Amino acid sequence: MKASAVLSALHIREPRAQQLLALNGQERREALDFCDKQGITLFLRNFLPEETAAAVEKNQQRLRLLQDTSRRLTELPYEFVTLKGTTQCELFGVRPEDRPQYDVDLFLPQPSTEQARDVLLTWNYESIPGMDDFPTDHLPGLFPRTTWRWRDDYFDPEMPLAIELHFRLWNAQLERIDAPGVDEFWGRRVQREVGGVPLTVLCPQDAAAYAALHLLKHLLQGSVRCLHVYELARFLHTRATDEVFWSEWQNLHPPQLRRLQTVAFLLAQSWFGCEMPSAVQEEAQRLPKSVRTWFAEFATSPMVQPFHPNKDELWLHLSLLRSWGDRFSVARRRLFPANLPPPSRASETQSRHRVYAAWLASRFRHHAISLFKTGASGIRFWKRLRR
Repeated sequence: MKASAVLSALHIREPRAQQLLALNGQERREALDFCDKQGITLFLRNFLPEETAAAVEKNQQRLRLLQDTSRRLTELPYEFVTLKGTTQCELFGVRPEDRPQYDVDLFLPQPSTEQARDVLLTWNYESIPGMDDFPTDHLPGLFPRTTWRWRDDYFDPEMPLAIELHFRLWNAQLERIDAPGVDEFWGRRVQREVGGVPLTVLCPQDAAAYAALHLLKHLLQGSVRCLHVYELARFLHTRATDEVFWSEWQNLHPPQLRRLQTVAFLLAQSWFGCEMPSAVQEEAQRLPKSVRTWFAEFATSPMVQPFHPNKDELWLHLSLLRSWGDRFSVARRRLFPANLPPPSRASETQSRHRVYAAWLASRFRHHAISLFKTGASGIRFWKRLRR
């Protein structure tokens, strides 16, 4: 109920705040706890000004920390592109003041990625331990050496910003899906001032593509955050009638890359009711029937996943694959994961082993419950597909 009240208030075309405002004190605290974890608390400042005032003030301080960190990173002796975060606020129609940020993501072509890491290590950063064996798109995150400890405050002004050094923009080997054209993003990078700091960023069409691919990655891996969905919805709504932008988008990106982005765009529209550009509507019509069926049946499944464990995203993933070998590999990995990356807090607290043990138990419970539900949802999906 609390989550649905929040998402109804943030609906773009037809915001409905009545349910949110009707929550009592305890329910509002639970709703805000959900928002903190999902990164959307600051977007509620107009609905709940008193409850969000402290977070708003602290985030202003964190923005200054972000500016200082970004300015220092420009001293790296290697060229990089800054990804995500406040670099895309202007493009997406989102104010930096409304967006929390916990890390800075940089993309550098190899071997510059490892070389930049070595420089940061001399700047008193250290790598998050225990992450080297987990498949991802970046090196283990780097934190400044500090005595800071997690204090259950997502807006703690003293919380250090992690640095993530990306060496690829899409992991085709892990997802078993090619994203042709992403290697060309680097060659189209542009210079722009962000928060008073001159940075190199992706060109607007490529920035939108990367945001969509980033959301799709988390969707297929069962780890969607509302923040990323909402930002993409705001972007689509803001740019819905920008025919020049979408014409260039079609020219720059090959069909398969546009197809993958469209899946993420449809999730944003399903959750937050944004306007959909005509170019994206055309791409949506070309999606396989199984993908469109998944949205008709399971579009809200990732939204309720924190409360009702499920792996319904598996059926979407399999619908995007072409070979049975790829489908078997993905199904085996998603249903029976061989390893699980530790939560970041496990590397930030003195009680590292206790934090990790509690987290591992919760993930085991999640996967155990999801396993049975996934079989039932698969039958439902198959029946609807046949109809």
